[in-house]
Amino acid sequence: MFCMDYFTVSDAAEDVSDGEESIEKLRTDAVSLEIMTFEEGDEDPMHAHAEDEIYHVDSGNAQLNVEGETYDVSEGDVIHLEPGTDHQFLGFEDELVMTVLYAPAKGSTE
Repeated sequence: MFCMDYFTVSDAAEDVSDGEESIEKLRTDAVSLEIMTFEEGDEDPMHAHAEDEIYHVDSGNAQLNVEGETYDVSEGDVIHLEPGTDHQFLGFEDELVMTVLYAPAKGSTE
């Protein structure tokens, strides 16, 4: 049996509710995938997840603080964070849209 999920990042980004930063578009036991958006003036507190995270910057620019080191991120960049890595996105100059893959699925190891 063949199973496939399909969506566009731009459509998913439009589905992110006001006051929310992301929408989960895919979940299995092994992985989950979210589309995340930030706008100028938004805040992302320092935090860590129990899962591996892979970010793809779909559009926009920002900085990423990883355990005290700050990096510029922009469209096309791919970032991998190991479980337990403290991080935060900041310095949003325009809308930042990212696809985020968690493995295993976000929250499944808590």
